[in-house]
Amino acid sequence: MEKKRIIIAEDNTLLREGIRLMIQSDDALEIAGEAEDGLSAIRCVSKCNHDLVLLDLSMPKMNGIAALKEIKRLSPETKILALTIHDSEEYVLEVFRSGAEGYCLKDSTQEELLRAIHIVLSGKNFISPGIAGKVLEGYIESRKTLKSETPWDTLTQREREVLKLVGEGYTSKEIAQFLFISSKTVEKHRSNIMQKLDIHNVSALTAYAIEKGLVAKN
Repeated sequence: MEKKRIIIAEDNTLLREGIRLMIQSDDALEIAGEAEDGLSAIRCVSKCNHDLVLLDLSMPKMNGIAALKEIKRLSPETKILALTIHDSEEYVLEVFRSGAEGYCLKDSTQEELLRAIHIVLSGKNFISPGIAGKVLEGYIESRKTLKSETPWDTLTQREREVLKLVGEGYTSKEIAQFLFISSKTVEKHRSNIMQKLDIHNVSALTAYAIEKGLVAKN
């Protein structure tokens, strides 16, 4: 079986040596290269045949997040397992948003780190069990409190009814008849819709109505 090749990017010499010995003890893994800062990690990725980068997030010259983003830009298929002391949900989410497949704390056991490497190599995501619950809780809470309101969310039910009818090609007079309101009220709704959506012509309103499923495509 062909061994999976690992790049170790870690500025702490003792820790890097320990990780090297750990990887060498696994018959399915081998060292592809080593780096002691963010810039050398990027160079190593561009030169070495590799399957995964074990990336410290607190390195000199270029921080881990910046190095992570650059590695993903240069080599999107590279799998990255972040190794760090940071356990805040904001930091974890930023790492995954930047493209990493795994997040492992430095106080993990060797067994856990090896398991994380194999999980990421298998195509799955990994996060240290000790912070997974806290991160999920923080993420759900942030979605509740920080979810941004879209223009669609600002439309009232009546405005959505008017938008649907505009999208279907009806005039203001016809819409007024359908909804049992005055033409003046319809024009007021149309004006509000255009302002909220920042759309200022009927063809664009029709396209938006189709996008939102209010109007069937021809």
